[in-house]
Amino acid sequence: MAKQKVEHVSTKVRVFYSFFFIPLMQFLFFVSSFFNSKVRRGYRGRKNLFSDLERKLSTVPEGPRVWFHASSLGEFEQAKPIIEILKKSGYRIIVSFFSPSGYEHSQRYPNADVVTYIPLDNKKNAARFVNLVKPRVMVVMRYDLWMNHILAAKESGAKVIVADATFSMKLLHRARFLKDFYRQLYRLADSILTTTSENKKMFDFFLGSNETSVVGDTRFDRVHGKSVSNNVGDVIPIKIDKSKRIVMILGSTWRSDMDIVGDVVSRLSKEYSNLSVIIVPHEPTVEEIRKLKSQFSDARVFSEADKSQIDGAPVLIVDRVGILTQLYVLGDIAYVGGGFGAGIHSVLEPAVYGMPIITGPRIERSDEAMELMQNGALFFVKNSAGAYEIMLKMVQNESARKKAAKIAREFVDKNIGASSVVAEQIMRFCPEVINSDGG
Repeated sequence: MAKQKVEHVSTKVRVFYSFFFIPLMQFLFFVSSFFNSKVRRGYRGRKNLFSDLERKLSTVPEGPRVWFHASSLGEFEQAKPIIEILKKSGYRIIVSFFSPSGYEHSQRYPNADVVTYIPLDNKKNAARFVNLVKPRVMVVMRYDLWMNHILAAKESGAKVIVADATFSMKLLHRARFLKDFYRQLYRLADSILTTTSENKKMFDFFLGSNETSVVGDTRFDRVHGKSVSNNVGDVIPIKIDKSKRIVMILGSTWRSDMDIVGDVVSRLSKEYSNLSVIIVPHEPTVEEIRKLKSQFSDARVFSEADKSQIDGAPVLIVDRVGILTQLYVLGDIAYVGGGFGAGIHSVLEPAVYGMPIITGPRIERSDEAMELMQNGALFFVKNSAGAYEIMLKMVQNESARKKAAKIAREFVDKNIGASSVVAEQIMRFCPEVINSDGG
């Protein structure tokens, strides 16, 4: 592979990054490991990184390698539909993570040939990592760009793609002080594939070029694919006669959500005997489950109930993590948590099943939530009175409920397909494949 020129990265930027920023980050990473369990797991997990990586790579069959890097699990979920396409065409997939949450939860992902941490981004680590992986293409999901690893990849001849790229306004604020650094960092990419035309405009303005492309958001493909293969009966033994009951699912709720909507939902479940409620707290701690049980006197807790109690429960509290996306298939109305805190959780997960979505007011950081609201499928509430008004309407008015549900499902359907476009770009950069079945 031909070495790619990277002269546009100035000596000043390289020196600042490699001799100030990275050593400072390494020091803070080390100190934080004594106080933060997540940081400690990431620090310890990198202890034998290179020997483990070399051992894993020794078992990888011949074939062109595509290296996917994701900060954490959420970003990796966006990479999965792209990986599935490439794997069928014979590409070998190397996946790296910065965060332990992504690394630890992805060890058994069947479409990755190797799953590893990315080492701390000094020049020596980056050169060694790239020399072992030997990628033909490096794909960074969304935003987690590490300069020395990208420089090493390009100098080895690999192409660099930023996929599902979204432009954060925070980048502009930071750019007041680090303007040249961020420009030079993003200009290292051979291709920036953005989720929306607005993101493209922002990138083009920031970079002073017109070389980005709009391909869409692979999260739509991911939620659609998971909905097609969803078998909720495998994770929770529950049967609901949808011809007789309306199901409201409160997903990824925090205490700030339940303080506003909890009593409203409890009231509605008593007023409407045909309403079933499923509550899935974001963090099902002992204390949160206790508070939910006090709010819903007739509730059953999943881990404490037998099958007959679950089937007949007017309110079911699910104290198990990792199954919310599958539970949404049971719903007619969704309340998505986080909107009274830092920001709402995924609204695509309920939207793919076609249902009206209710949230707290903090939706501005979610492009899809904003569009769903503008189209009439999502409704945000600011207080208990507003929550009762819209929830009552969705329970009472079947026509309004079905109209919003149709809009939500069509919104997802029309945005499917970005993964194929990203995969095609990767294949153009790396056309050699072994066979059509990934063998």
